[in-house]
Amino acid sequence: MTKFIALIFAIFLIVSTATAQNNQIVWEKDFKKSLASARQTGKPVLIYFYAPDCQSCKEMDEQFWSGETVAKSIQPFVAIKLNLENEKPTAAKYNVVEAPFVAFTDPLGNLISFQKGFDKSSLRRLNLGLKEVPKDFTSLENAYQAIERKKDNGAALLEIADAYRNWGILFLSSEFYRKALKTPEVAGSAENKERANFALGINAVGYRDHKQAIDLLEDYLKNFPKGTYRETALTLLIVSNANLEKFKESDKYLERLKADFPDSKNIAVALKAVENAKNKTRK
Repeated sequence: MTKFIALIFAIFLIVSTATAQNNQIVWEKDFKKSLASARQTGKPVLIYFYAPDCQSCKEMDEQFWSGETVAKSIQPFVAIKLNLENEKPTAAKYNVVEAPFVAFTDPLGNLISFQKGFDKSSLRRLNLGLKEVPKDFTSLENAYQAIERKKDNGAALLEIADAYRNWGILFLSSEFYRKALKTPEVAGSAENKERANFALGINAVGYRDHKQAIDLLEDYLKNFPKGTYRETALTLLIVSNANLEKFKESDKYLERLKADFPDSKNIAVALKAVENAKNKTRK
């Protein structure tokens, strides 16, 4: 009986220890090795820059990183904790000038999103970052290897850009589209060039930079007057102009949409967007 009780206690101790470990974040300290690990596993990366004398960092440690839910949410990431004072080159890569700073990156170390400082509003944004960053990049490993062998591999750059757009990583997606457009493989293909240019406009709408979206979509219509995506481009130009309260411009593109695509279901969508924008200006 004594041996049985001892065995049960030992099992309980092992389980309790494992649970305690699961509730704690295992921080990596070597940036290069951690990035290599991310590549091998296809995991996203979380980098926490702190400073020993930083009061906000201490508050972040106590109020955020110590949470059991947060520890579980970080498990799909390669989590790196770096002393800002000792990691100046890495900090410069992400334009970090003061702690705390949290960067979310892809396995290549490209910035997806970030959080500067720490206050009550930071909790929501940090949790949103943990939730929205894709957790598995393994499907892009061949493309990653291709651009490492040849930086101007247009097909691989487009593959990454498309995947990031589908995953909602819009700013980074646009960076890869721009790189792709500079390659002979994409610049020399009318189809790929059109697709990349249109995607840049779509991304700008997605991250609500309506001025940039208008510039990009107008360039698209100018360069591809009979393009595959004209109907959608006209619709988004109506929406973006309406959001900027440029109603004359939105009406101009609405008339073009009606003339070129009289049976388009997007006409109703565009009219509703303009109506909503006008209602906001009246309030």
